[in-house]
Amino acid sequence: MPPLFALALLLSGPAAAFSPEALWEAWPSRRLVTTPAPCLRHAELVSLLRDLEARHRGRIGLEEVGRSVEDRPIQLLTLGSGPRRVLLWSQMHGDEPSATPALLDVAEHLLSGGSEAARILEATTVLLVPMLNPDGAERYARRNAQAIDINRDALALSTPEGRLLKSLRERLQPALGVNLHDQDRRTTVGETGVLATISLLAVAGDPEGTMSPGRARAKRACAAVARALSPYVPGGIARYDEDWNPRAFGDNLTAWGTPVVLIESGGPPPGRRREDLTRLNFVALLTMLSGLAVDDLATEDPAVYEGLPRNDTGGWADVLIEGGELWQPPGPLPYRADVAFDLDDPDSVGVACAAGSGPGPSLVREVGDGRLLSAARRIDATDRLVLPALAASVRGLAAREWMTGDALDAIGRLGVARLRWHVEPAGRDEAESLAAQLGRPGRPAISVAPEGTSPLFLEIAGPPRRPKAATLSAALDALTGVRWRSGRPLGERLRDLTGGGDDPPLAPDAPASLLLLRPQVAGATDPDRLEIEAVFLDGREPALEP
Repeated sequence: MPPLFALALLLSGPAAAFSPEALWEAWPSRRLVTTPAPCLRHAELVSLLRDLEARHRGRIGLEEVGRSVEDRPIQLLTLGSGPRRVLLWSQMHGDEPSATPALLDVAEHLLSGGSEAARILEATTVLLVPMLNPDGAERYARRNAQAIDINRDALALSTPEGRLLKSLRERLQPALGVNLHDQDRRTTVGETGVLATISLLAVAGDPEGTMSPGRARAKRACAAVARALSPYVPGGIARYDEDWNPRAFGDNLTAWGTPVVLIESGGPPPGRRREDLTRLNFVALLTMLSGLAVDDLATEDPAVYEGLPRNDTGGWADVLIEGGELWQPPGPLPYRADVAFDLDDPDSVGVACAAGSGPGPSLVREVGDGRLLSAARRIDATDRLVLPALAASVRGLAAREWMTGDALDAIGRLGVARLRWHVEPAGRDEAESLAAQLGRPGRPAISVAPEGTSPLFLEIAGPPRRPKAATLSAALDALTGVRWRSGRPLGERLRDLTGGGDDPPLAPDAPASLLLLRPQVAGATDPDRLEIEAVFLDGREPALEP
């Protein structure tokens, strides 16, 4: 972000009733919801809302305004009695939860605050729908229980949740709507290579982007948010895609007379916690409400919002292995190519939800020239070779006697990503059960095959011996003895060693299972002179040797 623009973000706008600095510092100790956003489910939300109502009885309205497809109650929380109504809703996509706890945190902060909070509640009526799509939230899925995207149901109104949102707008006639979402965590701020931690949009009400007084208010609100959050995510605020969407709620609410601000939470800056997204929403929403109460955000400069770079997708990868030479079938020789891949972990992994699933699969994003990519982790492969990981067969149900987690970890450290276990029909169920129990990120994946299936070139008969050296040849000896040695050059054996067919194993959309090899001397291609420097099995590095 240009220095002058960053300065404008910091200096524009009035002295906030709640300064962003004070709000940022207050949130950890004063937050109401301690459950991380991806772990929060409807039952806990309902309990928190009831507790909030009980503690602030007479100062808060809690109303069940509708039911979801699966008959879960949808609540409206009302605070304040001012003439300017603001409707805020979160999680209309069930897997986009970052702002949901923030809405309850905002309510608690306003109800527990002093004169500044009272001023906001006297000037505005704050209307909160914390979880519009509870059925989707229960499944942690985008769509509702009808498999419909609620945010594309503004015209058809096929969903009870969509009908509810429209009815609230018609009944309450809010002066501003705030639509709270999460976006792809790898979205960047233009071509800067910086993650778009927050993206903003003053939603248009027609394809021409007509400027109405309401949309001008929405732009000022976006400017206030950008100014408030800039110190906490330097360069990490973008402008969301402005293309008119005739089916979307934000576009139609604006057209119906309620201007809408869209706030999209993206990827936290590298090294930052996922919970910072909720914290940022807390600061953003209270800053916006404070400005609306003071002067309808009159001193906010829309140019601050309009100057934000647009969202960009496709320019970020989780891991980029750059500068090396890729050596894989079907060609016999290495060639210059970077390899970029993502780790498709569910949101629950980063915050350790009690009921969350485990790490997700990897996915190769790019093979070739990766110089324009930004990445969370960059691996310099200069003067290195990148090979697909190995594949091997195991014969007979008797292998269950030695096939333990430790044995699989040892096999994985030697570069094997896939094991084909050949078992007679009578033992298939037992083999598949054991394979499922042993499955873990960073371990070879086990597939059970009929005994008569052709074995792969590499066959493993027991736990590997400790390799005598760090070379590829020593790893293969430890896995199979000397049976792999045939005298043919490595390039002619790659298809056999990797268990592949005619297509390159490392290609877009394939798992990122690979070896990084360091030649002992420049240009070496003999397995005796190639040291294994790193191993990735479906994007994960195997467990270290105990």
